[in-house]
Amino acid sequence: MTRADLIDCISAKAKMGRDRTELLVDTVFGCLKRSLLQGEKIELRGFGTFQVRSYRAYEGRNPRTGAPVEVRPKRLPHFKTSLELAARIDQNHGKEPARARTP
Repeated sequence: MTRADLIDCISAKAKMGRDRTELLVDTVFGCLKRSLLQGEKIELRGFGTFQVRSYRAYEGRNPRTGAPVEVRPKRLPHFKTSLELAARIDQNHGKEPARARTP
């Protein structure tokens, strides 16, 4: 699902105009980004959690040449699915995936 698909889906379900829905989606994602940039944990019950993890420096390898490459320490966002969502996804394992309906 793309951002545009999400906007269309919400717009149709909430019977809101596309412009207003786009503003809503941009506002929600902006709030999520701001929280992650501040190092806050985001918990969406029934969906999962987002948090920033720190990774230490290490020596990697260039896949083409095999030469050693120093990888700097970094902080990256990490998502962990909720147990509820993970169970629902597992129940649907092997079944035809549901297609998002757009008007």
